Amino acid sequence: MDYTKKAILIAGASSGIGRAVALALSHHDNEIFITARRKDLLEETARMVNTGGSRCTAIAGDALDDDHCRFVVDEMVEKCGRIDIALLNIGHGPPINTLTVTPSTVKECMQRNFETMIHFFCPVIDQMKRQQTRCLLAHTNSLASYFGIPMQGDYTAAKAAARIFLETARMELKHFGFEHILIQTIHPGFVDTEICRDDGIPSPNMISEEEAARYILRGFKREKRENLFPFKMSAAVRVGRIAPYALRTMILLGETPDEY
Repeated sequence: MDYTKKAILIAGASSGIGRAVALALSHHDNEIFITARRKDLLEETARMVNTGGSRCTAIAGDALDDDHCRFVVDEMVEKCGRIDIALLNIGHGPPINTLTVTPSTVKECMQRNFETMIHFFCPVIDQMKRQQTRCLLAHTNSLASYFGIPMQGDYTAAKAAARIFLETARMELKHFGFEHILIQTIHPGFVDTEICRDDGIPSPNMISEEEAARYILRGFKREKRENLFPFKMSAAVRVGRIAPYALRTMILLGETPDEY
């Protein structure tokens, strides 16, 4: 899908991958709406997008509030009349030990990585169903969503839930005749973002935010259902998905600190 002269929503754009994608898209004459919790950083992103040659509207708020998410979508439709591309890029995954973690920690991670996606998905898909032109809803997931990984039990579970939900939505869009709506899940490996940096989780083959943004825009263009990158990490995950459980466990535990 082309990403020039489009109406684009990016949730989670104050830093990291979301910000990098917004800046990359700013050079393509777009109308870009961005949202995140941190108002100062969000407005800084908006200024940079405007400087890059696109028009940017920043609306600060928390995606745990579904009223905020619907408000953002309504404001965008009021101004642009449509949503061509929506990138839902909210989440985090600090390290945990599933044997000692508290219920509140797990639930908070599930909310930040699953509920926030749902809060935007529902109003975005409602709008896209009203449109006639081709449009794309993309979600920043993770290569970690394909199997359990030590130190990331709650995060991998939340991302897997999001992946399965969107896989089902993709089938139902086809079933009910909404074939102009594309759903894409984005599965980066380790990206050198503010959240991931120095979190104590082993991070082989880490790439920069800017490189991740280039992969994402390439995925938009190719209209992939699942966009896995970078190559070495995505290849390892593909092999891991079919590898015997004992072998996969041995490899993953080999990268895991003795204490965490």
